[in-house]
Amino acid sequence: MAELFANALELMVIGMGIVFLFLTLLVVLVNGMTFVIHRFFAERPGPTPASPPEPASEQDAEVIAAISAAVHRYRQRHST
Repeated sequence: MAELFANALELMVIGMGIVFLFLTLLVVLVNGMTFVIHRFFAERPGPTPASPPEPASEQDAEVIAAISAAVHRYRQRHST
């Protein structure tokens, strides 16, 4: 009976050791791949805008006013 427990303990230690080694190797490989990806395939920052956007023109202001008036009139007619 003692021999059976010794064999079971030996098998358990070997199995747990193999799993531990595999997981350790997996962590090392994932960290290595992360390093390689960040080192060689890092995203470059995009171009920055050269100048601020132009202010709205007089015609744009008229269009915005017309749209706002139409929305206001629609809401007045269809409000409950």
